[in-house]
Amino acid sequence: MVATGVALGMRRLAIIDLVTGEQPTWNEEQSVAVVLNGEIYNYRELRADLEKLGHSFRSQSDTEVLPHLYEEYGVEMVQHLNGMFAFALWDARRRRLLLARDRFGEKPLYWGVFDKTLLFASEPKVLLAHPAVKSSLNLNALRQYLSFDYVPAPLTIYEGINKLPAAHILTLADGEIETRASGV
Repeated sequence: MVATGVALGMRRLAIIDLVTGEQPTWNEEQSVAVVLNGEIYNYRELRADLEKLGHSFRSQSDTEVLPHLYEEYGVEMVQHLNGMFAFALWDARRRRLLLARDRFGEKPLYWGVFDKTLLFASEPKVLLAHPAVKSSLNLNALRQYLSFDYVPAPLTIYEGINKLPAAHILTLADGEIETRASGV
């Protein structure tokens, strides 16, 4: 999916809906797009509730409930999700990007701002492949690693690359980035 100044892309490990479950997935008007890494366990129940509210679906994919949940609940949509996930949602009308991780942080999500561009991925090596990203060592993260044998989020071993903590959301709107606990 590409919009003015926005691109969402992914490589899908197809488990649910092998035939029609391609990503990104959209709402009916194609104003909300989503890519998902993970699985939404309660998608069948959510889908049934959303259909009662008038939403229509083109696939059997768990991902397709996300744009419709967003239309109903906005960023609070994550309160309704049971699963292991990291996803990116683009709202073209509001020009808002939403990144979210599940409550246990089973699926990773890394991000950083480089040359005034927000980049995100499920692995740091994807970000490091971008020409604007330098592989500089984050000395504070190294100290954490040497002290505790791991690097706590939001730090990563790379300067400028952050890890979105478990049960957190990141929004980008009007050029401003905000991260906060999602409350899940």
